[in-house]
This record gives sequence, C-alpha cells and structure tokens, in this order.
Amino acid sequence: MTRGRHAAESQGSFYRDLVMMIVGILLVGTAVFLTLYFVNSNPEPVAGGTTSPTDPTSTTTSTVVTTTTLTETTSTSTALTTTTFPVRPPQEVRVVVLNSVGLAGAAGRKTQELADSGYQTQQAGDLEPEQDPSRIWYREGFAAEANALLEFLPGATVEPLPDSELEPGADVVLVLGGGYTE
Repeated sequence: MTRGRHAAESQGSFYRDLVMMIVGILLVGTAVFLTLYFVNSNPEPVAGGTTSPTDPTSTTTSTVVTTTTLTETTSTSTALTTTTFPVRPPQEVRVVVLNSVGLAGAAGRKTQELADSGYQTQQAGDLEPEQDPSRIWYREGFAAEANALLEFLPGATVEPLPDSELEPGADVVLVLGGGYTE
C-alpha cells in the first residue's frame, strides 16, 4: 500500500511537532500576559522604598520593568530601569492632620509631632465619615513624601488625594482612622 505524499514518516514526528506548537503558544501567551501586566502597573511609587524624612538628601527608589516581546522568535527580553525620586525636606512639605475617629485632641498632638520634626503644618481638623484604616493622601507629585510620613502613621494606606477640594493648601493629608492609637 502506498502512502499519500502528506503522510508523516512516523508517529513520533507528529507528536514532536504538536509539543513544539504547544510550547510556542505558551511562550507567546506568557509574553503577552507579562506585557499587559507591566503596562497596567502603577508607575508612581506608593509604598516601600528607602526614605528618611529628617535627611534632605534622601531618596525613594522605584523600579520600573519594561518588557519587549519578539513574537517572530517567541522570546521575551526584559530591561530593568531604576528611577529615583528625590524626597523634599520636611520644611518644604505642607501637612494637615484630620481626625476621623473622634479621639479628642489626637489630630492636634500629631500635628505638633510633625511640626517638631520640621514639617509645615496646618490647622488640625476632623473628617467624617470614619476612615478605616488610617490614610495618607498626597497631592500629585508628593508620593515620595507621603511614603516618608508612614514613619508618623505606621500601617496607614498611602494613596492619591481623593478630592482636590478636601485640603487645597496641603501637599499631604494624614487621616487618623480606625485602629489608630497613640
């Protein structure tokens, strides 16, 4: 019996080709997933880094990973870029403390602590509704300084200022929230 001209010479070559095709699809899928993941990541540092609010030359380091996919060869090349954001000295950062937990005088005491550390402080106030957990909100361009202020409000969530009308004169807003203790 004669075979057709498209018949494989052996069953092994069919399975080898099938496995190579599946591996190629997995590599391309992984490359696409990683590309989408890094493209959609937040480029502004929100937590971590090394800072010291009392040292005016300190910096926060953020790592940005760029992924390039070469689909013709189904390989992925990754370049690592480090960006350093300088942290302004405390005397150049305007801070306000808001109390959302109703602990009498807590915002005023925290404001005095920040003033003693050299920050420009504004009149402490209250905020409703209660925030849980505590928050450190920052104006655009002050993410590094907000992360440095975690020293004064450990466990707080650092995030962009949700409403620019909230405190128009402050660069960073510390909100004493649920679980805050002195």
